[in-house]
This record gives sequence, structure tokens and C-alpha cells, in this order.
Amino acid sequence: MKLEGTQLALGVVLDLSGLRIGAPVNQSAIEEGCKKLQASGIFQTVGFQYAPGEKQGYVLTLSLLDQTVLTDASIDIPGIDQDEIWQWLSVRYPRFQHKVPGDETGQLFLAHEIERHLGGKLAGQHLVARLESDLTSGRTIVSYQPEALPKIGAMNFTGQREFSEIDLQHIMEKVVAGEGYLDRRYRAYLELNLRRAYEEHGMYRVRFPSVAARPDGNSMTVTTVIEEGPKFTLGDVKLVGENLPTAAMLEAAKFKSGAIANWTEIQSGIWETEKPLKRLGYTEARAVPERVYHDEARVMDVNISYRKGPIYHFGELRVTGLSPELEVKARGMWKLQRGDPYDYVYPHEFLREFNKSLGKLMFKRYDVATQKGTGDHVTDVSVSFVPR
Repeated sequence: MKLEGTQLALGVVLDLSGLRIGAPVNQSAIEEGCKKLQASGIFQTVGFQYAPGEKQGYVLTLSLLDQTVLTDASIDIPGIDQDEIWQWLSVRYPRFQHKVPGDETGQLFLAHEIERHLGGKLAGQHLVARLESDLTSGRTIVSYQPEALPKIGAMNFTGQREFSEIDLQHIMEKVVAGEGYLDRRYRAYLELNLRRAYEEHGMYRVRFPSVAARPDGNSMTVTTVIEEGPKFTLGDVKLVGENLPTAAMLEAAKFKSGAIANWTEIQSGIWETEKPLKRLGYTEARAVPERVYHDEARVMDVNISYRKGPIYHFGELRVTGLSPELEVKARGMWKLQRGDPYDYVYPHEFLREFNKSLGKLMFKRYDVATQKGTGDHVTDVSVSFVPR
């Protein structure tokens, strides 16, 4: 037998097809073997040709095209080292290294293969392939996991000093409550939730080097080892970019240099720095922070660069719900002129001033809406009033 177009070894192809070298065979048996190969879902196409050999029998040539569309995958079986499974799988199927076929047939075939390899370690459960969003990368992956995942019965922590074990349990219970245990997902929750809590205390070098899960009846007890690391204070904050209203941005942010570097507060300040830029017409402005650690001094600097995007200009004002006299008054008080950089806060400031100028509460409510105006990056504003 000869193979073309596949990375699989001859022995694996024979195993999948049910064909045997030296065994009696005819065209019907060959076609049946090719159907088995196609049904596996790991080949795009399966073809064959055969001719008489030099001695008795035939030479069979299989033309196999391996699946080209692969998707990221994870083997999430509690108590099983997924690296060992991937190593075994990639020896037998070289292209499947943390990746599997993009179609469901191939994914289910590999689920059966892994299930067969594990034998009794699945405690009688079947393995399923579920599409999940990986919390760390944000990508959609195929997760191989038992039909029913064990619940988390208890969470223990060791090595912590900054927080009590009860504090850490409360943080994690909010995100894991009622979910089945997956090591990959649990580690992601640690990074997204416990790390955030530690970074609010200036502890940016915190690590979770070990997560151990053991069966406890029908649930799992999960123990996490924590290495907290030192506390950092906030050092210099630099705003990086051309023609930035730096003074107004720093005034809005109110960064506390010299204080414990609470990332939640720092992040809030970073968002505040965007507002003065947006008021200059850069409606899509976005801050991109970079942390710079000075471990010996235990100081963290922050460099913030800005993606301004296009500048937007004011187009047209539309007013509804006012009498003719009041509409004239409103338009007279409106300061933005066509072509001015669009200040996204100004319409709300205008409404406050206009309401004040009336001397009494005449309206049940008023609303501001924006629409795309005529031309590129033009914003029209609609102001509506509902009388009492």
C-alpha cells in the first residue's frame, strides 16, 4: 500500500480503514475502507487506485488530503494532564497539536479516539466536544470534556497574607458558583478576578503557581497556591502623543503619584484622560496604557499613548417640542457652529443652561440624540423637549 497527500503513518491509516496488508481484498472492500476514512472527518478528500503488483496481489495507492481548516482546542478533563494527551495525539495525528478539524465530524471522531486512549479514566462517561470562549485569549475553542463536569465543592488558598482565605473565597464564589470544574477556566478566573483584587493593592507580581483539584465525593476541592510579591507605588505617568491637551487631561485624571498603585483607580484616571480629547472632536479617542515596573524601587510608571482617530465636526442642530419663541431663544443660546470640532459634552451643558434661563421647570424631560451628518465625520444633534 502507498499513501499520498497525508502526514499520517501507514499503520494509522490501516487501523482507521480496516484494511490489512496481505489480507484478501477486492474493490468492494477497498471502497468500504475508504468510506471509513472519509467518515472519520479528518480528511478533506479520499481517493484510491490499485494495480497488479510484481508478485501476487495488488498495489493500493490511497490519495488522502488532510483537513486544512483547523481550530484551537483544549482537553479539559478533571484530573487528566492534557499535555500528555496532546503528546499522544500528535504522534498518531501530527497535525493535531492543540488544534482539531473545524468540522463537527472530525471533532467527534477525535473525542472517541481520546476516550478510547483513556479507557476507564473517564469513570464511564463519554467525552464531548463543546464550543467555548477561552477567557484568556478571547478566541472560540473546542473543549473536550466529560458529559457532566463535577461541581466545585470547596476552594482553599495557601500563601496569602494580604487577604484572608474567606475574602478570596468570596471573590471567586461570585464567578464560579454553580459551574462545573475545568482547570483551564478556573485558572482564567484566578487571573481575571484575584489578580485584579491584588492589583488594587499594588501587588502586580502576584502568581498562582499551583492549582490542585481533588475529588471529594461528587464534587471537587480546589487548592490554589499564591505567591503575593511586593507592593508597588505609582511613579511617573506620561501622556504620549502630539498636540495633546496634557494639562486638562492630567487634571481630569487626578493620578496619585507616590501612593499605592491601585490599578482600578489608575484605570479610571486613564479613562478620564480621554474626555478632554473627545471634547476637541476626537470622539473615538482611546488610551493605550503601558506599565513600566521598577522592581528594585517597587515603583510602577505608566506611559499612556493615544489613538485619536478622526476629528468630528458639528453639522446641524434639530429642535423639537418647543414653541416658536422658545426655539428662537434656544438657537440663540446654542454656541456650536457648523464645522466646529464636535464637543460631545456640550449638548448636555447647553440643556442645563437653557433650563436655568427659563426660571422655572417647564419640561417633564429633555433628550439629546446624535446622528451622522452630511459628509465625512460630521455629527448632527437633535434636542427634544417634553412639556409638563
